[in-house]
Formats: sequence, C-alpha cells, structure tokens
Amino acid sequence: MDLDPARLRRGELLAGTGAVLLLVFMVAGKWYGDGAHSRTGWQALTTLRWLLVLTIVAAFALVLAQVARRAPAIPVTLSMIVTVLGLISVLALIYRVLISAPAHEQAGAFLGLLSALGLAYGGYLSLREEGIARRDAPSEIPVVRPQGKNHS
Repeated sequence: MDLDPARLRRGELLAGTGAVLLLVFMVAGKWYGDGAHSRTGWQALTTLRWLLVLTIVAAFALVLAQVARRAPAIPVTLSMIVTVLGLISVLALIYRVLISAPAHEQAGAFLGLLSALGLAYGGYLSLREEGIARRDAPSEIPVVRPQGKNHS
C-alpha cells in the first residue's frame, strides 16, 4: 500500500482533526456535573456515544482512504458518509448540548459540539474538492501520428 500524506486535502485534514478532537473531548473532557461528580461525554451520552464513535471511525477511514488511494472513488464515497453522519451527530449534539442541556453543563460539551461541527464541515469540503494529487495524475499520453500517404 502506497501511503502518501501529501494526498490529504483541506477537507480530510479538517475531518480528521475534528474526529481526533471529538474523541479526546468525549473520553477525557468533562461534559456534565459539578466538582467531584463530573462525567465525561462517554459516561453521559449512553446512546448518542455510539453514533459519535461511528462518525469518528468514518472520518478516520476517510483520511486513511485518501492517504492510501490514488483514485478518488472510495474517498468520495467516504466523504459523503462522513458528511451525513457528521450532520446527524451535530444535530443530535445541538439538541443535547444547546436545547435539552442537563444542569451543570461544562466546557467539554461545547468543545465536543465544535469538534463535531469541524468534522462535518471537513467531510463536506472533502466532498466538494475535486481532483487528485498532482503526483498521482496520469503522465503525458504519447501521441502516435498516422503515417501520411503521399498522393502524387
């Protein structure tokens, strides 16, 4: 497998960074509670965490596919999946963090929402960007000129 990080475009970088940050904030960031009774996103979001994990895995798969593939077909499909999952995750987190927020909400919840927004927007940018890396572009195609017939 030919891994080339230079193939990553802005969308994949943003989706990958959003996925890493969402994972960190979900596992290590305090989302709800006060003082000694604080809970992480993983502890607090018992049902929603599985959607977030699926979204994070899809974003990582997009980054890996873009780094490993010369052809754009698989990364484009993964970009669509990341965009849809990211949008669903953002909507679910908006409801949980902004609309139906439990008491004693902490910064981790807002940082998780911002990370999910970045991930979804990265998937969208990846979907909108066309083309392949310059080094993966086909080389010059040789032109064969037909032999001319002399009509004298």
